[in-house]
Amino acid sequence: MLKRALHKNLGVPRDRKRRKRESVSGALGIDLCTEASGIERKRKRGELSMIDKNVKLKQTKGTVNLNGVEIRVECVDYISHLPETVIHLILSLLRSTKDAARTSTLSKRWRDLWTSFSVLAFDQRKFQKPEGVKDKRKCNAMFKEFVDKSLQSHFDRNLGIYKLVLHVNSFDQDMPHRIEKWIRLAAENKTKEIGFHAHKKICGRYMVPRNVFASETITGLRLEGCRVDTSSNIKLPNLQKLYLRKIHFDESIIINLITSCPLINDLRLILCSGLNNLQISSLLKLYRVEVHYCHGLAMIEIKAPSLETFWFCGKKYMSCKIKLAACESLKRLTLEDSRMTDNQFRDRFFKFPLLEKLDLHKCLNLKNIRIASHRLKSLVLRGCKKLADVEIDTPNLLSFEYEGDEMPFSFLNPVSLKEAKLSFAAVRNFISEPEWFLKMREFLGKLDHRAFKLVVYTNKNVIIHENIRKISLPPNCGLKFELIQSSVGTEELLDSSLQKRQLETLSIVSSSSSEFLKLVREKITRKEDPTCCTSMNSTNKCWRHFLKDARMVNLKATKHVAPWMAWLKSHPRVNEITCFRLKWKSDKDGKEASR
Repeated sequence: MLKRALHKNLGVPRDRKRRKRESVSGALGIDLCTEASGIERKRKRGELSMIDKNVKLKQTKGTVNLNGVEIRVECVDYISHLPETVIHLILSLLRSTKDAARTSTLSKRWRDLWTSFSVLAFDQRKFQKPEGVKDKRKCNAMFKEFVDKSLQSHFDRNLGIYKLVLHVNSFDQDMPHRIEKWIRLAAENKTKEIGFHAHKKICGRYMVPRNVFASETITGLRLEGCRVDTSSNIKLPNLQKLYLRKIHFDESIIINLITSCPLINDLRLILCSGLNNLQISSLLKLYRVEVHYCHGLAMIEIKAPSLETFWFCGKKYMSCKIKLAACESLKRLTLEDSRMTDNQFRDRFFKFPLLEKLDLHKCLNLKNIRIASHRLKSLVLRGCKKLADVEIDTPNLLSFEYEGDEMPFSFLNPVSLKEAKLSFAAVRNFISEPEWFLKMREFLGKLDHRAFKLVVYTNKNVIIHENIRKISLPPNCGLKFELIQSSVGTEELLDSSLQKRQLETLSIVSSSSSEFLKLVREKITRKEDPTCCTSMNSTNKCWRHFLKDARMVNLKATKHVAPWMAWLKSHPRVNEITCFRLKWKSDKDGKEASR
C-alpha cells in the first residue's frame, strides 16, 4: 500500500516485477507523499524544481494504439530523485525501524538512505524470560550483550543513528557503566534523539549519564524514572524537545536546563515531583508546554511570545496558579483542573484572543461560564460534573464534543458547526424523555436539518436519522449522539459506525426513495468476498471482512421482543424505518478467513 500510494501520487508506472514487492509494504497503510507534502507544502514547487532535469525517463513495456498511431507512455521516476532532506522527513514520520525498512523496496536510493536514518530501540523487558533461560542474571547478561553487539555492528558499518531508545527495568552494578558507554557511543556518532527509560521497579536508582548533557547534536531528549545530577554541566545548544517523566528534581535543574538550551520549543513534564514553581521566560521559540500531574507544583508562570499549545492536568486536591498572560499567541488550551473556579476560568480564557481550540476536562468546580470567541474552532467539555449553565457564543466553531450527565450548554449561533459528539450518562427506567433531551431538541432546531445526519448509539444498536428535527429517544441507558454533515459519504459514515463495534442492528430513518438508504443497502448486503484490504493481518482489515450476514427486518411482522426492537416498532415514524439485523463472524471464522 505504501509503495502503491507513492507511485500513484508521483506518476511512476508499476509493472509485474514490482507487484511482488508491494505485498511487503502493504501493511504500512501510510501515504508518505501526502504526509511529506503536508509539512513541506510551501517548499513543494521549489524542491521539485531542484530535481535533476536530466532524469532518465522510464518507458513502460506496453504501448497505446490510437487510430493506428503508436504512442509510447513515459513517466518520470520522482521517488528515486527526491531530495535527501525530503526522504529523511518522510522516514521521520514513521513509527518504527520496521516501517522504515519497508521503504527500501521503493528504489535503490531509498534502500541506502533508510539505514542512515535508523531508530534503535532496546527494551530489557523483552529479555526477562527467554525460552529455556530462568536465571535473571543470565537474562540481564543477554540483554547487555545484545545491545553491545548491535551498536558495534552499526558503527562498524558506518551507519548513523537518528534515535537511540533504552528501556531498563532491572538494576545491577555493571548496568550504569554500560548505559554510559552506549549513550556516549550514540552521542559521538551524532545521534539526534536519545530516550532513557527506567521503569517502575527501579525508579530513581539510575543516574542520567553526564555525557547526555554534553552533546551538540542532540535535538530531542526523553528521560523517565531516573535521577538528574544537579551539578551537571549542561551543554545542549541544539536541544528542541525535552520530555521528563517520573523524575524528582528542584527548580535549579529546570533553570539550568532552560538557560543552557535556548532552542527548546517543546517541553513536557509528566508525573514529576520536587518542583514547586515553574517559571519560564527565556525560551523565545517555545511553542508547546505540557504539565501532567506533577506533585507539589503550586505555580506555573510562562512568558513565551511563541507559545501556541498549553496542556495542564492538575492533581485532584491540589491547586496550582497558572499565569500565561504574556503568551499572546496561544491557540490551543487544555485544562484538567478540579480546583479551577468560574472566575479563574474567565481570567484565563478571555486573555487569549487567538484561541482556536479549548478542552476542559474534569473541571469539577466550574458551574456557570460563558465561552465567547470569533476564533474558536474546536470545543470539548468532558467530565465537568457541576456545570449548570454554559453559554456558547462561537459563530466559527466547527467541532464540539460533550460528555456528562445533563445538557447544561446552549448555543447562540452554531452556524458554522460541522460535527458534534454528545455522550450522556445512563438513564434507568425513565418513562418519559429526560429534561436534557428537550434542550437537545432546541439545539438541533438551530441547525439546518438538511445539512446534517444524526447517529444515535446505544450499546449494540445504531439508528441514523436523515432528518434531525424529528427524533425520539430510545429507552436505553448510555446514549451517544454524533452530528455529521450530510456531505459525509456513505462509506465513511458506515466505517465510523461499524469499525469499532459489532452491532446487532443498524436502522435508518428516511424515506424509501432516499439515495443514502439505497447505498447503505447495497454496501452491507453485498455477498461476494471483499477485496478492499490487502493486508494479511486480520487486525488491519475493515468491518466488511467480519460481517457474515445483513438482512432487512420487517418491523411490523417481527415478533422479536427485545427492548430495542420493541421501541422501533412503537416509533411514530415506523413506516420510514429500515432496519438491518447484522451477524458477525466468530473469532474462529475470522482466523480462517485471514489464512
